[in-house]
Amino acid sequence: MPINMNNNPLQKCFKIIVGLCFMLCVQGSIAKGDATQVKDAEFKLSVVTETWFPFNYFDKNNEIVGTSTELVKAILADANIPYEINLYPWQRAFSYARTHKNTLIYSIFRTPIRENLFHWICPIGKSTIHSVYKLANREDIKINSASDLANYSINLTRGTFPHEFFISKGMKEGVNLQLTATNDSNILMLLKNRVDLIVEAEMAIFQMINELDLPKDAVEKVYTFDEMNQAPICMALSKDTPEYIVEKIRQSHKALYPH
Repeated sequence: MPINMNNNPLQKCFKIIVGLCFMLCVQGSIAKGDATQVKDAEFKLSVVTETWFPFNYFDKNNEIVGTSTELVKAILADANIPYEINLYPWQRAFSYARTHKNTLIYSIFRTPIRENLFHWICPIGKSTIHSVYKLANREDIKINSASDLANYSINLTRGTFPHEFFISKGMKEGVNLQLTATNDSNILMLLKNRVDLIVEAEMAIFQMINELDLPKDAVEKVYTFDEMNQAPICMALSKDTPEYIVEKIRQSHKALYPH
């Protein structure tokens, strides 16, 4: 005689268990969605940067502005991510981004040394040419090749890409290299003849000169390392920033800065 499965107690039990599992899965998905909404509501991104004309700096109203700043603000607004921006000396900003979760840092060069420290979103600006500069009236400084740079004192901002680069070229802190906390300190050291040379992005140094009401020809380019100008300017997120936040920012970057 055939068995009626619909009346089989085991079959009924199986159906009940399957139904309960389905309900639990649905409720779990709903709860997960609610949790994500709660996380979104509570989430706030900490954004850090440095003074670096014309990308990020304080204007006369003490507002953080600049070409990179405006793009970062637009991207975070598009991603609907609340944030707070603070401007620090570079070394402090860099250290903060490495050691604090849910932190975005800009404008930062993507280099092999830094590659595994952050989630990278690139680029946020056109390639920037770094060069070595002296005061135009320092006729005693003669640079004919890269090796000549070792004969002079060079001022750099501590912890920056140029600092990393010149260390990789064998120059030493306290011997060839003098370090300051901010980019605007470098130009002041040069103008006061406290150092022989500084390294800066072309568009940055001439804006600094302009801000100081000095003529553009007050400084003179003496050398450019082509290999130093290959790293893209980016923004980067601390490693333990939630992946869904990183992805939202990536998508907004892609929409607002197509490349």
